[in-house]
Amino acid sequence: MPGIVGLITKLPPAVAEQQLLTMVKCLRHEPFYNCGTWSDPEHGVYVGWVARRGSFADGMPVRNEDGQITLFFSGEEFPEPGLKRELRHRGHTFSDEDSSYLVHRSEDEADFPKELNGRFHGLVVNRHDGTATLFNDRYGLQRLYYHESKDGFYFAAEAK
Repeated sequence: MPGIVGLITKLPPAVAEQQLLTMVKCLRHEPFYNCGTWSDPEHGVYVGWVARRGSFADGMPVRNEDGQITLFFSGEEFPEPGLKRELRHRGHTFSDEDSSYLVHRSEDEADFPKELNGRFHGLVVNRHDGTATLFNDRYGLQRLYYHESKDGFYFAAEAK
């Protein structure tokens, strides 16, 4: 099943990136899945994703206008009618063809992802305040596993 994987750690970047590549490889079950990695060694955040080509979650990561907030999302979300128009009215720019509007919701909504509607999990990395927020849908329909050890905090869409 496509999804996100990653770790938040103080391990050396080369070690963390190798662990991340191994995690992504375990999640990529089909050759037609798109996948990729992103890292912020300064904050110790390393994220990978696997998505069905052309799906709502394809094209990760998405960033806000100043590049300080990065969102990784897997699954589907069904916005309220008029939401995208309202986000544009507030000055945000994004494509209508993908999930890029979600990063702006995370920027504007203090209780993000509470108001999202769908089946999903994701991660928001906010460099403004130095936080990383891992989330899933309110019913946990799209699984998200995590493990904390002395080496760091690991998370994945599959328990492997």
